[in-house]
Amino acid sequence: MTLSPDDIPSRTAVARRIGDWVAGVRRRDIPEPAAAVALDCIVDTLGVALAGTGDAAARLAADEARASYAAGPSRLLTGGRLCAEGAVFANVAAAHALDFDDNSYAGFVHGSAVVVPTALAMVEVAGGGGSDLLTAVTAGAEAQYALAESVGNGVYHDGWWTTALFGAVGAAAAGAKALRLDGRTTADAIAFALCGTGGMRACFGTGAKPLLAAQAAANGVRAVRLAARGLSVPHGVVEDPRGFARLIATDRFDPAAVEALGRCWRLLDPGIDTKLYPVCLSAHAAIDAVRDLMTERGLTSHDIRSIQCRVPPVVAANLTYGQPATAGEARFSLPFAVACAMLYGTLALEHLDEATLADPLLRQAAGRVSMTADPDWNADPGRARIAPEGAEVSVETITGERLVRFCASARGTAARPLSATEHAAKFRTCAARAIGPDAAEHLHRKLCRIEAEVGLSGLFDPAHHADRS
Repeated sequence: MTLSPDDIPSRTAVARRIGDWVAGVRRRDIPEPAAAVALDCIVDTLGVALAGTGDAAARLAADEARASYAAGPSRLLTGGRLCAEGAVFANVAAAHALDFDDNSYAGFVHGSAVVVPTALAMVEVAGGGGSDLLTAVTAGAEAQYALAESVGNGVYHDGWWTTALFGAVGAAAAGAKALRLDGRTTADAIAFALCGTGGMRACFGTGAKPLLAAQAAANGVRAVRLAARGLSVPHGVVEDPRGFARLIATDRFDPAAVEALGRCWRLLDPGIDTKLYPVCLSAHAAIDAVRDLMTERGLTSHDIRSIQCRVPPVVAANLTYGQPATAGEARFSLPFAVACAMLYGTLALEHLDEATLADPLLRQAAGRVSMTADPDWNADPGRARIAPEGAEVSVETITGERLVRFCASARGTAARPLSATEHAAKFRTCAARAIGPDAAEHLHRKLCRIEAEVGLSGLFDPAHHADRS
């Protein structure tokens, strides 16, 4: 039976509350709508991770993992097997390398890129199956998001990179669940992971970003292994005057978010934002607004004199590259993103290459795009809530006409989710870059029925991609 918050004494430390919930939650306790979202997270993350294996940072991580870690039962997406920590380091880097992985506003966290590869590697260690994978992913995601929600998004605005900061917790929770550790041991792992966690947004636009996510996940796995071997850590590391809430969140901490584990499911509210475009989510609303205006008015890039984008401060703080020189910088450039929408009608993986970046037409189009941070954006609580990364776009045509479009939430966000067809198309496009279209199709079918899999060791093997009769 799942241990509910009402069963836990009020004096119980936060890490222990999380650990007891993670240890107690079973597949049957997860509401089917939340399980469906978790399955989408698994499919989407593994698709973008396969595409990400070709990125320079992901290749670096895979090379480092092979050189530094022992062989083991956990699959590298690039081929071969390592111990869980090594596989997690490489696979998480691939999952986040393209910035195409999902996001949640519970902490501004890229939760799945850390949790899904970690759960996969640790379930392989434990010899579990697809149902175990879905349960571990759900447990890791909910634990991570609950803690992030408890300290609020101010942590992100202060400059902490929350994917690395909370990723160690999500990885520790997912790994502990996969190994079926008890509540005390799980709490030890979470507490130890928290004691050493960190990450700064100063890394955005560089290969350090996916590698920090990988490092956080590997640290979470190491915390689980050490706890399983008997490491004991004080469970009050969040509340301690020298602890997480004081040092990281400047005493912004509401334990109610953690106490609600098992009653409130963050996979459902605030939900998961699945990206339609392979760039920072902060650029997506402006892309959608420009695409919609151009479609509705039949405009081409030649019809547009300028585009002005009014955005929240957090968007301007994330999208810091005006004329990006690398694909990494382009993922954090609003002029690049909007220029792609103007010229190509969308922004896809193939646009993040040297040829596109060097194209004079692209650079000229980007020069017609400006961005202004609105310091009063969050003064309206309603707008701050519904449009945390929204955009108001003003298009001036060569005839002098001014067209304005406000986009609160981009396509793919929890407010405007992708259809099942769009989810599937994204997976096939991403996975095909690594394994080819036929294998991608077979793997997609297998992942969509993952709970029927009694073991995961052959999940990515070519011989197992075809459906069984």
